Amino acid sequence: MRKIAGLVMAAGLVIAIVAGCGAPSKDAMVGKLKSESQTLSQENYTSTAMMTVQTDNNSQTYYVQTSYEGPDKYRIELGDSNKNINQIIVKNPNGMFIVSPSLQKVFRFNGDWAQNQGHIYLYDQILQQIVSSNFKLSQTGDTYSFEMPVTPANDVVTKEQVELDKNLQPKKVVLYDSDNQAVVLIDFKTFKKGVKFQDADFDPQKLAQSGTAKTTTVDEAFGYILPADTLNDKLAEAEPEAQDDYLLRYTGPYDFTLSEWRPNPGTDGIPSASLVDLYGVPALEMNAGSAKQLMWLDNGVEFALTSAHLTDAQLQQIAMSTLGQVGK
Repeated sequence: MRKIAGLVMAAGLVIAIVAGCGAPSKDAMVGKLKSESQTLSQENYTSTAMMTVQTDNNSQTYYVQTSYEGPDKYRIELGDSNKNINQIIVKNPNGMFIVSPSLQKVFRFNGDWAQNQGHIYLYDQILQQIVSSNFKLSQTGDTYSFEMPVTPANDVVTKEQVELDKNLQPKKVVLYDSDNQAVVLIDFKTFKKGVKFQDADFDPQKLAQSGTAKTTTVDEAFGYILPADTLNDKLAEAEPEAQDDYLLRYTGPYDFTLSEWRPNPGTDGIPSASLVDLYGVPALEMNAGSAKQLMWLDNGVEFALTSAHLTDAQLQQIAMSTLGQVGK
């Protein structure tokens, strides 16, 4: 498993906060959180945050804007450090979607991502995650700090720290690896309740066709991206299958392929796929015959990583190592 460099200052800050005392009892806090969560089920809110993801290869900063309409509609916009929106995750009564406004591309799939990995972006789900966990509670000043194991368990992050203010509104979420190093830091900047939305705000087709989303400019041509982490497999072949369409074959203990191409506009329905968060870049995981496949969009390029031997965590490990890489 790859080693992940720590966000030392952020980790230190959280540890200092945890050291506080005088927190209310867990039972009293659970009651408050449940009451707040029940209120939110029929209420709307928006939030903005900056997310830092730290790996051995590099550090990536993302802008996250969340819009929630109770009881089960949401939109999570993911952008770069300059707040240029690149992709949008949408949940509405018709299903779940990944939208790329710059590519006018929509992926439709099913799943309960918000109740699992996606809870870190959604205030209502953060509250439910705390209530359902065996958390440790502490308080420093007007800040409540909750420490709990990550659920569902995975090989990338093992522990979660959540900070809420005195009104139980989100301040910070930190995810740690098994070495107690901070992997993901989400710093909430704004939070507002009682927001009114239009139906178009959760319509993936209209979001894909909108000309309002600011996106990073990409060149028409691109060189193929080599993952920084290959689990010691070696690149055996990198061949263009067509213009702007590459197939990279790796051989070794895992024997995987990485395909890269410019996607066509439109909607692709993948009902059997499940959403996996590469922390700033959403991906879809699905079965491809006897193999598993992970597919994602980054900087105007679509990627598909396929192997019959990689675990889910290893697929994500290799995929994340392509982010921020320069084409050859």
